[in-house]
Amino acid sequence: MISAAELEERILTSPFHRWLGLRVVSVSPQELRLSATWREEWENGTTARVTHGGILATLLDLAADWALVASQGTPAPTIDFTTHFLRAAAPGDLLVVARPVKLGRSLTVAEAEVLDGAGKQVAVGRGTYASFAPSTTTEGPRS
Repeated sequence: MISAAELEERILTSPFHRWLGLRVVSVSPQELRLSATWREEWENGTTARVTHGGILATLLDLAADWALVASQGTPAPTIDFTTHFLRAAAPGDLLVVARPVKLGRSLTVAEAEVLDGAGKQVAVGRGTYASFAPSTTTEGPRS
């Protein structure tokens, strides 16, 4: 099992993840919790100053993917991801909670939710990821 500190170190190798202000709150094979530090650049350009949906979708996808890293040990590229926006996210730090749903040999499914400072869901998502688990076949390569 990877520790929160080890996972955070891996996550923060990406300049984009550092820009998002990501921190690992907790990690287990069943759940990953990340915090994201709000930035003025996240605003969608309205007078309400709500967080742009692209930021929310990004947080959902990357948290779901890193939850798979925590449970399987390796990154799993996104094949498909669906996002549902539930309410506007006012300026403020966000919590992202992600969980593996189905760990497969070739396809894996994970889900995530973004919570605002009051603990209200602002967006949810579910994705399918490539697993790259070792093959269990005993046949040689096919031509």
